[in-house]
Order: sequence, then C-alpha cells, then structure tokens
Amino acid sequence: VIRTMPYSLEEMVQIVSIRAETESIQVSEEALAAMGEIGARTSLRYAVQLLTPGNILAQTAGRDTINGTDVEEVDELFKDAKA
Repeated sequence: VIRTMPYSLEEMVQIVSIRAETESIQVSEEALAAMGEIGARTSLRYAVQLLTPGNILAQTAGRDTINGTDVEEVDELFKDAKA
C-alpha cells in the first residue's frame, strides 16, 4: 500500500497552469487562483476540465485569456459529482 497526500492549493494552481500551457490556453493569475480554490473544494480533475469551457467562454466574449469571471460562470454551469 502506498500512501499519497492530497495536493496543496499551490500545487493545484501549478498543475492547472501547466495543463493550460500544454493546451495553449491563456489564463490570468486570477483565474488560476480561482481554479485552484475550486480544485481544493472539489477535485483537481474538475478544475482542469474547466479550462476548455472557460476558453470557449472567453473567446465568445472576444478575449484570448480566461479571467476569474469566466471561471466563476463556468463553475456555475457545471457541477462536480463529489461536491
């Protein structure tokens, strides 16, 4: 049996940032912080999965970068089963 520790808030923000960079998605610091908090509340998987709809929402609004408002709006539209 291997024990694992949950990710810290800072680690979640870093993981979301790396994933956004890998997918060529621009994310503001405010949005990264919001996704980290959401990940801590729900799951890291859920937070990472908010990148795509957040990017679509930002592009629809004529922006290239996901901001905190986009993250909040997408979080209201989708719910994590664990939360």
